[in-house]
Amino acid sequence: MSATFSYASILHAVGQVLDQIGVKSIAIHEEEEGLFVEGFDGEGQLLVQMRYDVASLYELVNRVESQAEERSATEDEGVLHRFLADHRREFAGIAR
Repeated sequence: MSATFSYASILHAVGQVLDQIGVKSIAIHEEEEGLFVEGFDGEGQLLVQMRYDVASLYELVNRVESQAEERSATEDEGVLHRFLADHRREFAGIAR
């Protein structure tokens, strides 16, 4: 694994997982092998504990980045379609 990631990209990826679970507050502890993450509900009750080693962080960040690229491409395509519709234009070779 030659890729290096910033804290921002790692925390963004971990944060997306925590958002999906519905966590309201977090505690993140950096360990020699990776990260230990705890997520709590709005009342301070523990919802989840996760341990990410370096390999699992690598996979998580790569997955989140590739999902973001796919969303971006889809959003760009949607913008183009809206632009063409607003200006009453069509793609070449596509008849309506």
